[in-house]
Amino acid sequence: LSSPDRLFRGMKVTGTGSDLKIPVGQNVLGRVMDLFGNTKDNIGPILEAKKTSIYSKAPSLNIVQSRYQILETGIKAIDFLTPIQRGGKVGFIGGAGVGKTILLTELMHNITGRAQSDATGKAQNVFSVFAGVGERIREGQELYQRLKQSGVLPKTVIILGQMNENAAVRFRVALAAVAQAEYFRDVLKSDVLFFIDNMYRYVQAGAEVATLLGTIPSEQAYQATLQTEVSTLEDRLIPTANGSITSFQNVYVPADEITD
Repeated sequence: LSSPDRLFRGMKVTGTGSDLKIPVGQNVLGRVMDLFGNTKDNIGPILEAKKTSIYSKAPSLNIVQSRYQILETGIKAIDFLTPIQRGGKVGFIGGAGVGKTILLTELMHNITGRAQSDATGKAQNVFSVFAGVGERIREGQELYQRLKQSGVLPKTVIILGQMNENAAVRFRVALAAVAQAEYFRDVLKSDVLFFIDNMYRYVQAGAEVATLLGTIPSEQAYQATLQTEVSTLEDRLIPTANGSITSFQNVYVPADEITD
């Protein structure tokens, strides 16, 4: 997963006895980290944070609890024409440079910036989790600065695995972000906004990993395990009795060919 530069023949290797874990909870709010929980915002390490595995099984469907409640985005065109259900999934589909990331930033600012009221009318905090998967490095920097200026950063966690990372890291960053969202939902019992930018890069990273491993490809050279990987990720992003995860997912369309 990390750079092999420091490896040498005869080097002593020690097994950790556990899978990949990242820090979660209140202490990671307002922070930027990579897949391994290393901070990227030059404020120092994350102290006294609980750690959880990035892998968890998709829960059984009988715990899904949808409230049929509209999530107000503050963007009139969306709220009026395509209202979003709390705990639902939304995809923003488009080519390069059309404003998908800007739209995500606007939603984070509008929804996380103000407390939402739940079904009983009681105000409650909404936390945001942003996963940068294989996107431009400057976009992560710009997002951080925007959220800091608007005062939304203290309710947000940003996990980045941008274009400069290898395929195995880019593929797992999405899973690490889902683990963060699950903790906020299940342990802190709050509503979560989950942003992934973007799903196409997640699929692309999975295909690269499969190619490196020499597995036999499926249709259009994608990995044979594509549907399982995507469905396992999506099935973890559900509303339960504890809280809801409303996910906004950018989908890059190569060469602006929307019919593809």
